[in-house]
Amino acid sequence: MWNDMLWPLAAMQQGVDLVNRQMLAGQCRLLRDYLDEFKAAGRLPHDMEGTNFKINDCDAELISPKGSSTQRYMLYLHGGGFALGSLDTHRDLVTAFARHADARVLAIEYRLAPDHPWPAGLEDSLAAYQWLVDQGVTADRIAVCGDSAGGGLAISLLQQLHKKKLSQPAACVLLSPWVDLSCSSPSMDLNAATDPLLNRVQMHAFAELYANKVPLDSPEISPLFGNLYGLAPIHVQVSSQEVLRDDGRRLVQAIQEQGGQAEINETPWMPHVWQLLYRYLPQAAASVRQASRFIKLQTAG
Repeated sequence: MWNDMLWPLAAMQQGVDLVNRQMLAGQCRLLRDYLDEFKAAGRLPHDMEGTNFKINDCDAELISPKGSSTQRYMLYLHGGGFALGSLDTHRDLVTAFARHADARVLAIEYRLAPDHPWPAGLEDSLAAYQWLVDQGVTADRIAVCGDSAGGGLAISLLQQLHKKKLSQPAACVLLSPWVDLSCSSPSMDLNAATDPLLNRVQMHAFAELYANKVPLDSPEISPLFGNLYGLAPIHVQVSSQEVLRDDGRRLVQAIQEQGGQAEINETPWMPHVWQLLYRYLPQAAASVRQASRFIKLQTAG
């Protein structure tokens, strides 16, 4: 049996193996059932409180520190290849950000492929952001955060806000973001031997399920190729050894070339989205604290 402290990575690795053997849409539904076996116990730490509700029929959870008067909010978009992940798989990480960033963190269970391909997840993300605004939360008090596929959704969300002439959030944090679904980043091959979780074949399969016949290099599917002007200040974290390293590098470079504010921090020899293990890995805890400092610096609270 997998060690409980490593359940997120263990479950994802099992998922990779299954997808490599059988790249079928039906397998994603089975993988979601598999991941449910590793879900967190559901109990929040004694210093946290949570409220569950729905936003446009999507499950949502708002987690915040007990007794805190903070007016800082954060929208968290989980990863999982646009086909996996849930409130349960990321609750520990969401709780960590609530604590270290002193924020009220809204996490949503956006619709997943293959049942709900693009643009369903993006529509749900936009609805969640609008929900915060409707509650009276001003943009200068909002940060958006996403990991992996959720990081891609976060950038797509910022692009949609810019397109609609709506206010950008004060900050955006991306953990190992997947922003090029055509899988053309050099590190997709250069780091193939050092990434224990992801590979090109598996990621291409997930990308096609999400895109639903829309070209993978289109700006709608791969936000790296979209308009990156006028976005919120962005903080990116990647592992030097993961296949998505260059997605982060290319995104930051492109934003900087268009005059935007973006920074990247690379941590060596960490797995994809190592921040999920913040309670057990010193490097993960340090990364969460670093991202939280960025959020607190950029947002009003």
